[in-house]
Amino acid sequence: MLKKIINGLNKRKVKVFLLFLLCSVLAWSVSKLSESYESRATFELEYTKFPDSLLLNTTEKDYTNAKLRASGFQFLRYSINQKKIKIDLRQVNNHKSNYFLTETELKVQLERQLPNTISLLELVRDTFFVDLYKVALKEVPVNPNITINVATNHILEGELELSPKVVTVKGPSNEIAEINQISTLPLVLNELSTNFSQKLRLILPESTNNTQLLQESVEVSGKIVEFSEKEFNIPIGSENVPEGFRIKKFPNSVVIVCKASIDRLKTMESSDFEAIVDYATLANSSSKYLSIKLKRKPKSAYSVQLLTNQVEFVLEKI
Repeated sequence: MLKKIINGLNKRKVKVFLLFLLCSVLAWSVSKLSESYESRATFELEYTKFPDSLLLNTTEKDYTNAKLRASGFQFLRYSINQKKIKIDLRQVNNHKSNYFLTETELKVQLERQLPNTISLLELVRDTFFVDLYKVALKEVPVNPNITINVATNHILEGELELSPKVVTVKGPSNEIAEINQISTLPLVLNELSTNFSQKLRLILPESTNNTQLLQESVEVSGKIVEFSEKEFNIPIGSENVPEGFRIKKFPNSVVIVCKASIDRLKTMESSDFEAIVDYATLANSSSKYLSIKLKRKPKSAYSVQLLTNQVEFVLEKI
């Protein structure tokens, strides 16, 4: 009997009926979801901006419940995608090693991050405890783990520049006591011919579990200059000559090859260098040779090479 009734129905009319029914349900749902309701919502808490002397003692997520006045659409959205609230802990309270935020403090932070169309009515807890513990601070130097290969006829002038040169770590006293330096991630720079500046991340030793860096990266820079070489003929001086004697040297001067930046070479003179022979270093009194030692050179010189390492000499009585 039922089958005959169904077969007797006009299929087109059924489709029209179902369409109107669906539209009615949707219109009713939109109307209801647009209305304002009071209900509870759960928020995940993300702690940020810790005081320098404190760290979080757990990796578990924290949540709080709050009573809100909002539209049905907003409650629906929160039920599908839970909202994360950032909690600033710079003003956290402390009482007998217990750290907490009051309801008023937490409410202010929540309200700042909620849309204007949502009203925060109340929180479930009047005091919100945070699992923190005290840590120590230590300043350690930065070690740049960087390999520099300069282009032909170029040099790194001076030392690498670090900004900052020292960083602060915080953590349990027994952990940070073992940290004497902080290295950067490794970096290799090839065929450098110009100045460079690079931001490098810092890495903590693998043995640390509860230690943090207050700064995550440093700036490493260096000055790359083109160099050339120039020969200088400089006189050879004498030291520790026995009283009443003098040393005659053959030859009396030595040629040196200096490598430095082109700009520095232009200002260098022979008088910027000093070469000597030291009679006190003579190991064998029968020897007729003394070694030449470069006693002074400009700080800006990359390298200085003596073309002759020793001279023949005669000790003459004055």
